[in-house]
Amino acid sequence: MKNNHSSHSEKDLALRAAWLSYVGGYTQAEIADRLMVSRMKVHRLIAMAHDMGAVKVFIQGSPEDLLKLEDELKQRMNLDVCSVVPAMPVEEGVNHFANLGTAAAHYLKSRLDAKDVEVLGLGWGRSLSEMVNRLPQMDYPDLKMVPVLGSVVRKMALNPYDVIHRLVDKTGGEGYLLPVPLFADTAEHKRVLMEQRSVQDVINIAVSADLTMVGLGAVPSQGHSLLKELGEIDAEDCRKLHEAGAEAELLGQFLDANGNLVDCEINSRTLGLGLEQLREHNIVAVAGGEEKVHATLSVLRSGLLKGLITDEIVARQVLALLDEGDT
Repeated sequence: MKNNHSSHSEKDLALRAAWLSYVGGYTQAEIADRLMVSRMKVHRLIAMAHDMGAVKVFIQGSPEDLLKLEDELKQRMNLDVCSVVPAMPVEEGVNHFANLGTAAAHYLKSRLDAKDVEVLGLGWGRSLSEMVNRLPQMDYPDLKMVPVLGSVVRKMALNPYDVIHRLVDKTGGEGYLLPVPLFADTAEHKRVLMEQRSVQDVINIAVSADLTMVGLGAVPSQGHSLLKELGEIDAEDCRKLHEAGAEAELLGQFLDANGNLVDCEINSRTLGLGLEQLREHNIVAVAGGEEKVHATLSVLRSGLLKGLITDEIVARQVLALLDEGDT
């Protein structure tokens, strides 16, 4: 058994081992010799680096059948960007957002590395939260990150500002808060809140976003609704949305099966950028899972998206629904 290098902490050794393995291409035996530890120790150090969140793995390319799905979705839905990832297994303890988050992180990092994003608009949701988890540390001090919907929610879980706050830590950029709730109590309350100078200052930045990344939500009648879970909509809202034919939620605004805003008063109370303001934006949605199939198709039909990052379940079923509509 070899002794641990006394000049390095465990954390430092873990980072060195991970670097040598993933970047240097060293075998575990070579790393053991380099760090003067046992092979078993190298294995534990690399696992420790993963647990620390220090290892972010991006896999270039996609299996051939996923590439075909991407190409077909791009062609049929007039998308500039489409990434389809393998679906995660439906098992207890599996992070169902891992693949989506990794693909979204890879896309965002590539855009930032290309230096064509000065203002990044952001929505909210589990997929975007996982995207931030999967990003490495970067150095983009001039990047501005701004929410495109209200940042104040009843429960802190998945607060829209939390995504931006953590992105500030990852990039060194500047983050903004839109200091209003997702929904006002009335349309008149919305008007008063949106006229506040602090709100207008942030909105004016948000409308200039070079890239806007968003999640999209299923409505309660389709199963799980994050907005309902967080207490942002109640049973009466759900009933009204169902009666109005809502199929999808995008940035707190509800759409029908054809991608049009439903005639429901809750849409008049949403705080943030309106869909028409977003129509000229470069919007990329990140969403997956069987319960998001109809919501994804609805948002695609709205014509708002320039890009989609999804999984193979959604991709295949969306294309199947499009085929049914063509027959």
